[in-house]
Amino acid sequence: MTIKISDEAAKIINNCLANNPQKLPRILLKAGGCAGNILVLTLGFPAEDDVFEQVKNMKIAVSKDVVKFLDDVSIELKPGLGQEIIVVNNAAKYKCSCGKSFSNNCL
Repeated sequence: MTIKISDEAAKIINNCLANNPQKLPRILLKAGGCAGNILVLTLGFPAEDDVFEQVKNMKIAVSKDVVKFLDDVSIELKPGLGQEIIVVNNAAKYKCSCGKSFSNNCL
């Protein structure tokens, strides 16, 4: 499991954690997008079977069913008018142009 996080995204997440110290960033898998699946970063309470990863002094909870998709993932601040933190599956062979959605059939 390899998770990278940009400095810009880490700064925003740490600001959110300062107001919610009991919560953790958590990566989940959601069906959707033009390629089939989206990795989503939420701020919440970890599940009992979550796996944990330490990235830039930040503890990140990962849903157990997502671990197989985290060979090369980056958490980034998407450029544009609205600030949005996205989780990009860099190892996916098929992904949409927005970078968020990928197909698990081709990993």
